[in-house]
Amino acid sequence: MSKIQKDEDGKYIWEYEIDMYKNKNILDLVMKILTGIYIFIVVVMVIITSLNGSFDWESFMFFLKICIPIFLFVYVVGYGAYYVYALSLGGYYHARFEMDEEGIRHIPMENELDYYKKIGKLAMYVGLLTKNLGNIGTGAYMSTLEDVYSKYSKVTSVRADRKHDLINVNYVTLNNQIYVSQEDYDFVFDYIAEHCPQAKIVKE
Repeated sequence: MSKIQKDEDGKYIWEYEIDMYKNKNILDLVMKILTGIYIFIVVVMVIITSLNGSFDWESFMFFLKICIPIFLFVYVVGYGAYYVYALSLGGYYHARFEMDEEGIRHIPMENELDYYKKIGKLAMYVGLLTKNLGNIGTGAYMSTLEDVYSKYSKVTSVRADRKHDLINVNYVTLNNQIYVSQEDYDFVFDYIAEHCPQAKIVKE
């Protein structure tokens, strides 16, 4: 039986509950973001030192020896923080999804929004104390977060993950995770795919 409702404006609406202990897609996304940040730092360091003529392999290997333990430590902290986050939400993440002809919206429910905003404010305070602009910017974004919206005309790829009831709707810099139950999965995936003219579609 379908869990999707259609309102008077033609918008499709449904809610989904994620077991955060069994389904770790949120954790995977955080780890990918952390990995991307570290790769970016290493690449920028190599480019800058190469341009000014100061790059050498001995210094680079020394840099990696310092960064890798820090990277692993952040991974461990991130992993532990995920389970603290899951525990604070009772083990479940709840979200509402709204889909129409123009785009699709992922809306965290009230408890999740409150948690995001508190963590965002904490990140801003830490950033101010450490003079870290990255933490300040990330905290400011999280503290004002209301939802994640994907406009179809800007979507670059739509990828299926049926095993986890997940559809990844991606921009170049944004991954919008759309969850939908199996009975409605094909309908939602096909609807999104048909409305994303510039996107790479990967259903299986």
